[in-house]
Amino acid sequence: MPHSNINHSANLQSIFLIQTENVRELEKSWKQGNRLVNESLRNRDQAATAIQTKLMALLFSAYTEAIFSKLIHTPQALTKEEINKLKSEFKINSYKGWIICLNLIVGKITTKNQAYKDQVIIDVESLLENYIKQPSEVRNRMAHGQWVIALNSKNTRESSLITSKIRNLDIITLTKYKKSFSLISLIIEDLIESPDKAHVNTYREKINEFNKEQQRMASWTLQGRIQKLRQKPTFCENCIAK
Repeated sequence: MPHSNINHSANLQSIFLIQTENVRELEKSWKQGNRLVNESLRNRDQAATAIQTKLMALLFSAYTEAIFSKLIHTPQALTKEEINKLKSEFKINSYKGWIICLNLIVGKITTKNQAYKDQVIIDVESLLENYIKQPSEVRNRMAHGQWVIALNSKNTRESSLITSKIRNLDIITLTKYKKSFSLISLIIEDLIESPDKAHVNTYREKINEFNKEQQRMASWTLQGRIQKLRQKPTFCENCIAK
């Protein structure tokens, strides 16, 4: 193996391990943040809930970015040129980076025909649209300090649509984003690591698991979580109504 290829492989392994650790820490942070939101909801502290929810939105964005970097640096999966291209596209537009990555790795499938590959792209693009593009629109505004009222992309007027999304953001929506994205990332992970084996063998199973999870989460509401978080009343013999 040429020296440059050895260096490339070693560098990939290093970045992959670094991002694996970062993803692990972000998972811990998500759990801790979720506990803080629950405590604010339990205490009916609306101000704290609003701030913590927005911080969770930024945490979700950081999580998706770390996952992307980890995936594209999977050892022995992509070339240096492919990785650099994906990093450049992601920096300009994260959603576009994911789409280009999807098309690239689906193109590496050799045991299925073009119709199969086209369908995988259609399926996963739809998922990325809902769970990467839509959350990123809110995150981008918030990352630029637009925490209450959003501006349009040119910063010339208010974007009422994004403003509405920011104001309606809640931990249930973010939890659905997080759980859905985690399942999507497993599909993409199989495509990157083993397009002709792991992907082909588990793709339908993972799509079914994703759909089942959507059905399970469909009835989730913020009010429902608040109800579950309410502390049971403490019995007080002197408090019984006469």
